[in-house]
Amino acid sequence: MTTPASSTTLRDILLIGFCAIFMLVAKMALRLNLGIPGHAMFFTIFFLILPRAVTGLRFAATATGLAAGLASVLLGMGKGGPLLLLKFLFPSLFVDAAFLLFPGYGGSLIFCGLVGLVAAASRIAGVMATDYLVGMDTAIIMAHATLKTIGGALFGAAGGLAVAPIIRKLKARGMISVAPHHRG
Repeated sequence: MTTPASSTTLRDILLIGFCAIFMLVAKMALRLNLGIPGHAMFFTIFFLILPRAVTGLRFAATATGLAAGLASVLLGMGKGGPLLLLKFLFPSLFVDAAFLLFPGYGGSLIFCGLVGLVAAASRIAGVMATDYLVGMDTAIIMAHATLKTIGGALFGAAGGLAVAPIIRKLKARGMISVAPHHRG
């Protein structure tokens, strides 16, 4: 019995779940105070682009980001409470939108790097909302959000650059479709 090409398989769901778990584990491991703002975005963007490119599901990155964000809120991993979900949601929505607008570029270094850069930068709204609700001054909010966003965008671009060769190898070995595809 074969499944229709547009259906979501158990393999897709497992990959999305594993990527969300790996994203959280990487965030837990990187909670060390390295003094480098935004370093956690490397693995966040890596594990957002990977399920979107591999499964071809339209909202695979969003599902991964939602799962990781909800688990992060439930585990109390940040200072923002429920607003922590926004920090996962904006980048994941951007990854899905980029793959919808430019299908077939999943293995491109330039595409994945740019998607990682802009997706990581898109979390500035979540950072600013969190800082505003904490009661920070407007000038401090702008400086803090800009600093976190610039660092996060650079690490996000690095995460995007790291995932592109993996996607190309999976395509070369026939593990994922070479032709651009959208499912679900």
